[in-house]
Amino acid sequence: MKTFYNVSSKLIMVAIACSFVASAPIQARPADDARLIVNRSADFGVDESINLAVDGVQVAVLGINQNYDPALPAGRHVVSITTNPRTYGQQASSQIPVSVEPGKTYTFTAVWDDSERASLVEQ
Repeated sequence: MKTFYNVSSKLIMVAIACSFVASAPIQARPADDARLIVNRSADFGVDESINLAVDGVQVAVLGINQNYDPALPAGRHVVSITTNPRTYGQQASSQIPVSVEPGKTYTFTAVWDDSERASLVEQ
């Protein structure tokens, strides 16, 4: 009975250790990827959120004090934003083409150009 208790105790400890290893986030980015950071300016407003799209696919909705910081594969991409709600009619998206090179970081901030149009500014 003592042997069974020792073996089962060791198996439980191994299972717990494996669960910690499996739940640890992987932080590494592949060497051939770049980093895209899109920030929301502090004075963007409290009633609007930002719909962020990369290559026409919505990837995030940025609220107050939020940003977007993923890996981005090398190549040509288009980063665009619209606001939600669209309080000024059918606002066209603000688009920036980006030629992404491996290992580089591309940083943009969403700002209001004027009282009616939000845009991305490269930092």
